[in-house]
Amino acid sequence: MNQSDISIIRSVNITDTDQNGGRPDFAATVISGVKFNLFPRVTSAEREAGTTRYRKAFIANTNANGETAYSACVCIGTPGNGLDRFYIAPAETDDTQAHLPTEWTGCGKLTQNATAGDSAISLLFKATDFAIPEGALLLIQDGEKSCNMRVASVSKNVNTATLTLEGQLPYPFEADETYAGVMLELGDLEPVLESSSLNSLTGEFDHSLVVLANGGTEYDTFSLTFTSALNFTAAGLYAGTLPSGQTTAQYAPLNPKTGRPYFTIPAEAWSGTYEAGNSLTLATLPSAKGFWLKEVVPAGCPHEPDNRITLDWQID
Repeated sequence: MNQSDISIIRSVNITDTDQNGGRPDFAATVISGVKFNLFPRVTSAEREAGTTRYRKAFIANTNANGETAYSACVCIGTPGNGLDRFYIAPAETDDTQAHLPTEWTGCGKLTQNATAGDSAISLLFKATDFAIPEGALLLIQDGEKSCNMRVASVSKNVNTATLTLEGQLPYPFEADETYAGVMLELGDLEPVLESSSLNSLTGEFDHSLVVLANGGTEYDTFSLTFTSALNFTAAGLYAGTLPSGQTTAQYAPLNPKTGRPYFTIPAEAWSGTYEAGNSLTLATLPSAKGFWLKEVVPAGCPHEPDNRITLDWQID
């Protein structure tokens, strides 16, 4: 597993409506360092009146060798130097802006120097509308060194949070250069066969032989419908019509976004006898986990020409 195997990708719908978000789009990678590649430019009218905008993204495992990316985490690593503020929250694979999370977290700046061995830190946020759950995992970093610490307890005072840590800081950190982001622990990044359903009286199917591909498998439901004892047509709810196949050969329809199979069914998975009208349904999940980002632009927010945030991720 290499760093290049992990990407941040957009959702299929990018709007400022309730349809914003949805499933991941493996053809839409967020390129690091490119302006407005996830959030659009904030206009002067929006800065004057104030606005709140949401975008959904995914951390995706595209390792071509089928390796799992274990225990994926993502956080806001630096909060930007403008007066606008950004927050992060976990997302479902297909949820939209119509069903946003109610609790958001983010990234704070160290309020005072910390020494190695300290078991508590204080963080300053840009406003009061943030949450830090007890037990949350922090990424503390100053541009040269970093560490992970868990939060044992939280005490908030307006926009300052004092955190007791489960353990002691391994390094000293200077307040002027140090930020702590609250990490979303999203789990393993691997494609999953969520369900398999065969409609046949005399045919059998071994779903354990189905192979799924990082960067190929999508959030979709596929229907394979037999036209004869050996041949079938195929279609995905989102992928649309796929090439036809037969039980005597491997079937591996390619995802045109990535050139990798949506799934692979070896000939050995089929047994018994099929007839026209029999069907197989496969529901799959991609090797990607979603999260929401929220930008809050307060009314009267001044223009900041070099404003940007960073997203940091970790895997085991």
